[in-house]
Amino acid sequence: MFPKNKKMSQKSTALNAISLPLNQVNLIEASAGTGKTYTIGSIYLRLLLQAGKNCFSRPLNVEEILVVTFTEMATEDLKRKIRERLTAAISVFSEYYEKQDKAIFTGEHQFLAELLPYLEDDIPTVLRRLKLAEQNLDLASIYTIHGFCRRMLMQHAFNSGVHFNLKLLKDQSDLLKQFANEFWREHFYDLPFHLAAFISKELKSPEEVLNDLGSNIGNDFSVQLDKPELLELPLKEFLQKDIAKNLEVIEKIKDAWLESAVEIRDLFDEEVVKKEKSCLNGKTYSSKTILSFVDEVTSWAKNRADITLNETLVKKFTQSALDNAVKADFKKKGVRITHPAFEEIEALIEEIQPSDLFKKIILYHYRQGIQKKLLEYKANHPEKSFDDLLRLLKEALYGEGGEQLAELIRFQYPFAMIDEFQDTDALQYQIFSKIYRNESASGNVGFMMIGDPKQAIYRFRGADIFTYLKAADEASERFNLGTNYRSSQPLVEGVNRLFDFKNAPFIYENIEFLNVGAAKKNLVFQLNNQPEPAFRFYINDKDKSTQQDYAKACATSIQQWLKSAAENPVVFPNESKAENQTLRAENIAVLVRGYTEADLVKKELQALGIASVYLSDRGNVFESNTAKELALILQACLSVTERPILNAIATALFGLNAAEIHQIHQDEIQWQRWAEKFAEYQQIWQRQGVLPMLHHLLLAENITEKLLSRPDGERKLTDLLHLAEILQQAAALNESEAALLRWFEKQIQDNGRQEAQIRLESERQLVKIVTIHKSKGLEYDLVWLPFLGNEAKDPTKSGKQKKLFNLYYDSDEEKTLWDMQDQHLDDLTQEVFAEELRLLYVALTRAKYQMAFVLPKAFDKKWNALLYVLTQGEIGRKLDLPNNWDTQPLLEKFKQLLPNDVAIELTDVLQASEPLTLNISQENLSAEIFQGEIEQDWRVTSFSGIEQTHQRKAYLNESAVKKSLIFDDAKDYDASISIENITENLTALAHDNDEMVLDFPRGTQIGTVLHRYFEKVPFAQLAEKENIEKLCQDLNLVEEQFAAVQQWFEQILSTPILPNDDFSLAQINEKQCLKELAFYLNITSHFDVAGFNRALATLHHLPSEPLQFDDIQGMVRGTMDLVFSYQDKYYLLDYKSNFLGETLKDYDQAALKKAMLEHHYDWQYLLYVVALHRYLKTRLPHYDYNRDFGGVVYAFLRGMNGSPQSGIFFDKPDWQLIQQLEELF
Repeated sequence: MFPKNKKMSQKSTALNAISLPLNQVNLIEASAGTGKTYTIGSIYLRLLLQAGKNCFSRPLNVEEILVVTFTEMATEDLKRKIRERLTAAISVFSEYYEKQDKAIFTGEHQFLAELLPYLEDDIPTVLRRLKLAEQNLDLASIYTIHGFCRRMLMQHAFNSGVHFNLKLLKDQSDLLKQFANEFWREHFYDLPFHLAAFISKELKSPEEVLNDLGSNIGNDFSVQLDKPELLELPLKEFLQKDIAKNLEVIEKIKDAWLESAVEIRDLFDEEVVKKEKSCLNGKTYSSKTILSFVDEVTSWAKNRADITLNETLVKKFTQSALDNAVKADFKKKGVRITHPAFEEIEALIEEIQPSDLFKKIILYHYRQGIQKKLLEYKANHPEKSFDDLLRLLKEALYGEGGEQLAELIRFQYPFAMIDEFQDTDALQYQIFSKIYRNESASGNVGFMMIGDPKQAIYRFRGADIFTYLKAADEASERFNLGTNYRSSQPLVEGVNRLFDFKNAPFIYENIEFLNVGAAKKNLVFQLNNQPEPAFRFYINDKDKSTQQDYAKACATSIQQWLKSAAENPVVFPNESKAENQTLRAENIAVLVRGYTEADLVKKELQALGIASVYLSDRGNVFESNTAKELALILQACLSVTERPILNAIATALFGLNAAEIHQIHQDEIQWQRWAEKFAEYQQIWQRQGVLPMLHHLLLAENITEKLLSRPDGERKLTDLLHLAEILQQAAALNESEAALLRWFEKQIQDNGRQEAQIRLESERQLVKIVTIHKSKGLEYDLVWLPFLGNEAKDPTKSGKQKKLFNLYYDSDEEKTLWDMQDQHLDDLTQEVFAEELRLLYVALTRAKYQMAFVLPKAFDKKWNALLYVLTQGEIGRKLDLPNNWDTQPLLEKFKQLLPNDVAIELTDVLQASEPLTLNISQENLSAEIFQGEIEQDWRVTSFSGIEQTHQRKAYLNESAVKKSLIFDDAKDYDASISIENITENLTALAHDNDEMVLDFPRGTQIGTVLHRYFEKVPFAQLAEKENIEKLCQDLNLVEEQFAAVQQWFEQILSTPILPNDDFSLAQINEKQCLKELAFYLNITSHFDVAGFNRALATLHHLPSEPLQFDDIQGMVRGTMDLVFSYQDKYYLLDYKSNFLGETLKDYDQAALKKAMLEHHYDWQYLLYVVALHRYLKTRLPHYDYNRDFGGVVYAFLRGMNGSPQSGIFFDKPDWQLIQQLEELF
């Protein structure tokens, strides 16, 4: 038991929010429903305004008041409630300042009324401070514990010694796996066979070791062991010394047995099988089985690979086991079965150390090894886990510069409050204790710990009630909140009566239970116009109760509630608002311990036509079956092979039965159709993304209809859509489809899982099935507790297996210890049962009007939390009880305390009605008939689209000779040649001067890369070595070609690009140009193809062929590679990477003109000039085409060798031509 403290903790006094001292260390104990959050808001207001008795030494702003709570959701909720308090205070004080009427401080503003005497001299200052706080509330220092630690480490990096570039590692499972494998290799690979066999049998694999260690890798505890020297030996030495010694003893036992095996068999054959009346107990030493037991031990002894001790040998064939099995009448005569081997084997067995202790010692070393590797890794890398944040801040505070760091934090946050302090642990308390429990700082800082030890229910997450109790003793003063604002008076009174007894209601003396008063004295719950009792107990009328019986009773009772509420809507008559007087399904909660119980209740409710939703503390959408099924579907879409496709179509989402799946698998045509479907899904995923693919799959397979026809379909569909949305967001962070699927599978396995609380199916009214952990802090009108009669589980076991890690708090050493030899299991049991009682308290304080229970006829001979309080602690604190307890008398005794507020009935009064149907009047809906017209030939096209259409039409009209030349797809870039064939398609462009041959790949992808390079890199840096190397890598060129490419770009940059001028690309000012200028030209009515051809034939100086094009309407879009300004003129430039030939002659003016006409680039630049002309008209005052527009440059990069206009096509279209073309758009 926790010590009855060295100094008994001081008694707590009732809290007065106006006079509470704010410049010391205080503990506030807030029982359930007593307005803890409201009190935090009141203290916050006092700190902002420096008001009240014992106020802080100066007014603080929102950034100086630190509030720490335990979840992101809680921080947001707290901010919202503080904002509401600020808004209300501003409103009330503003009205008071105008009217000077104290009557406005009534009801909910009672606290402000009590604060007024301290503020009324200067209301304008009060309002200014409150408004400033409201404006800056987004900057308020309201954080989670990890958020606070991270800020302190980074803001005070020099003091904490942590890098500025700290990265938060949410999932360290990959690191743990890596280090577990490393440890296994380092310590076990070179072991001799017999030790390796022992390790393989006990530990199995590194993955199993990580499973065994679980959360204990990071937990902080010491070891309790009678022989601590066993831990001091290095692991290998321990294995070779102790385990090898054990194995030697087992070998001796085997030898001893085999030496006498024949004699032993004959002995039992004679004494048990053949004898008419054996002296041994027939149940354990049956004449039918005894020889098979002997043979089993003999075969074990012969098997040298089996290195464990045979249990049959231990239980049946030691001398003491045989002596204990002798029947009483034979024992009196001194008859027994003996053989020297039995005594020899028993003596040897006593030399053996238990193998589970050896396993624990190995796990101890394994844990130490992984921790060491983790610390070394994190010391050299910026990644830090959540636990590291706390550890690093604690180490910094207790290290060399710790005092200075604590002083900096106190200066930044002179006042701190920790909410939910009962869920703290030793490490967290050490941090805040160092900062705020400081002699030098007293008077200038304040520290509030706010919580309720009766609601400390997170032991499994490392929360430590003993840390809370220690902190409570160290507080300057303890205060308590004594009024319940949640529940009706009978409910409050009932909980008072249940827990208010002398025999330690919460097992530990330091957790005291204080009776609380009820603020809501007139709450009434009516059914069939009759007031209902606050407590309604149903006793199961069967002798043996099942979990299903409890769930059925709960569902039937809820059906009766809802049916009665439908017939008599007013069930809460004293509520002031009409909408609060009715019973809504979402205000009914069924409290359970986990998914198994929830599922039973959900199914029973479903059978009665009542919809429900399960909300757990871990209610994550990745835990749903839908997530696992979706992973199978994604796997099938990714691989499109037989097994994954069969797995996918077997999921509930496809709604196929086994016969249908078998038929699909056997029928080749059907199977081919399914394979093609998944291939199509794969293509959509790769081209458009995961969300469009899932949307397509949903429609194609009618999944929505299939799901909604099932009872749980709405839940599954909600989860499916939620997961699709999450996958789409995650796709941006994963570079491939396979990586996204890997990420998704990791989320399902709970490796660093992101928060994704399940969403409610709909706005429909749903009964809430909630875990007790999740319900903490919440309230419901009516609460059902169907499983409180379940017996407690054995805290020392996990299922049927003994737990490897039995951790308990040692009151003498004041720390958590690992009880390796299981010598302190009573202490552990007591800790677990104490938390069971706290869970019971949480469950019993959620309801506003009524709680309903179903209990067995009698409590079995096992400990139970409700039984403990009903018997006022009489049943003690051991798992096994000496006798059963009948339920009825216990409840009758409770009823005597509250005669009018407790009802006790048998479950046979609960008779289910027909399943409920929702009577919702729904008018017939019909889709509106579309009256408008859709323009079928309206579309957005581009130069490429225009050119392709022309080619198609030309193909239909031209002779066969020309047809082979038509589909040259070299619109903007080179001929389309696969990038894989780079080495076979090299350009050898011979330069006349130095006959240098530049090998350069071609293909549309090459053109794209070059265009991107010109767009992204400034002109002055295009030929720089670093950029060229990056370009060559993108082009998959070998290193030997880098220098040649660099030389080529130097020539490109130095080639004059304008006629009769030395101006080159290198001289373009980055501020005087626009790259990748996109435009849209609107075709006002139908595109006038004849007008376009007429204008070109009359005014275009190039002999362009007539355009053949559809009569369409819509828009033409395009992107100009470059628009630049030079000598007050604007030029349009387009890069072309086309391969025209292997000699310089292939890039002379005649060849360029031919290429321009062949690919209709003149059409392209005329469209571009029209667009640029329009753009310049809107941007330049007094714009004149002839004066301000310089011309068009088409730069054929492969031909640019530095000489004037090499590879350059230049033109300035006639002004009249541009005018006529502009009229077409």
